[in-house]
Amino acid sequence: MNILHWMKKENSGLARTTLELVKYEERQGHKVLAKEPGTGGDGATIYMAGMKMQDADVHCIHSQLAINTYYDNKPKFMWMHGEPLSSVANGISMKAIVDLAPKVDAFICMRREEQPIWNAIKRTYYVPKGIDLEHYKKLEGITERLSGEPAVLYVENWRGNRNPLYLCSAMQQVWEKFPNARLHLYNCIDKKMHETFSALIKHTKWHLFIRSLLGQVSDINMLYNRVDIVVSCLYPLYARGIEAFSAGRAFIGPGYKEPGYPFTCNLDSPDSMAQAITSCWENYDKIDYRKWAEERHDVNETVRQSIEIYQKYL
Repeated sequence: MNILHWMKKENSGLARTTLELVKYEERQGHKVLAKEPGTGGDGATIYMAGMKMQDADVHCIHSQLAINTYYDNKPKFMWMHGEPLSSVANGISMKAIVDLAPKVDAFICMRREEQPIWNAIKRTYYVPKGIDLEHYKKLEGITERLSGEPAVLYVENWRGNRNPLYLCSAMQQVWEKFPNARLHLYNCIDKKMHETFSALIKHTKWHLFIRSLLGQVSDINMLYNRVDIVVSCLYPLYARGIEAFSAGRAFIGPGYKEPGYPFTCNLDSPDSMAQAITSCWENYDKIDYRKWAEERHDVNETVRQSIEIYQKYL
């Protein structure tokens, strides 16, 4: 099959997920092409493996779709990377999705909880949210750990309500129970957000357990390997934080409610998050986190199931 992906070239979870899909589609024997839309399909080529734009059997939309492909009678699938609530909140995404929906054969989502929302707009298929298990992995001989027992990491993109305020409050409770516990805040690239949290940490004396407030990360897998627990503050869904599982580390987030995973929490109060972190640390070896990723979050399986969906429309 010849699969054409449309996406903006950017540093985002959406872009990383798309490039993982492309990589493993090629691994499974398909020809693939990833392009920026431009003004009519003339945007930059991001990834090419054995095909030209005019040879596409299907179009996969991740950011936008080139206008000159609107009526080419080839099946089109929109991958729903973003959260429905934030798609409305940013004032752009949901309207763009609705406007493009008539040109699309189906949506594909990667979290069951959001499927009813997208299905109201367009027929929506679910595939498991996978990650590249080759790229995100345990690294042997990592001796320079970040401080803390446990060492807890927050490394999501900071914007608006997407920030670690509740986690900071929760960590105060964790620190009171485990005085060696430390929190490390990374990927804070917004100047105002950095100023806000610097002031909060100083005023609340959270510096007793918050030992990092740093910017962009160059090697995220290495960072995962230097900590014990990675925490998300996303709700009601989850995103790329599950990479931590692949690196053999625990992941906790109010939006992560996968059946069978014991360390879950709510975002209605810091108490719930603190309880999940302490329970995880006390029972850390009860879960083989790498195996959890292999069984539930392998992008190979994501691709296999999505190919089956594409084939229904050929």
